[in-house]
Amino acid sequence: MKPETENWLKIARYDLKAARGNYQIELYLKVFENCHAALEKLLKGIINEKEEPPKIHNLLKLCSKALIDDLQKDVKSILDELNNVYISTRYPKNFDELNRYLSKEKTEEILQQTERIFKWLEKKII
Repeated sequence: MKPETENWLKIARYDLKAARGNYQIELYLKVFENCHAALEKLLKGIINEKEEPPKIHNLLKLCSKALIDDLQKDVKSILDELNNVYISTRYPKNFDELNRYLSKEKTEEILQQTERIFKWLEKKII
């Protein structure tokens, strides 16, 4: 594994750990941000083994760039949702509306799905 790839993996794991911590203290917006960041950095690590990762944030485009074509429908759905929430959290139009959407139950579901996808992707890099 290239040293840069190892760095991407370390920071991806850090972001996933931050997502878990933010869930515990009920900072649900930050959980979504950290889940997106963890998967983005992990995908960039996978890409880094072949070439310089692009400076984009779209998880589905990064999967394509990483040559990960075996995405199941539910995985695509989660990645798409993380993409959409990522944009909403970076450029919030209505914080109260966004905060209502990010319920404890919804956030827990996204965190669990992110952890599942992370483990699957991690096998492609290690």
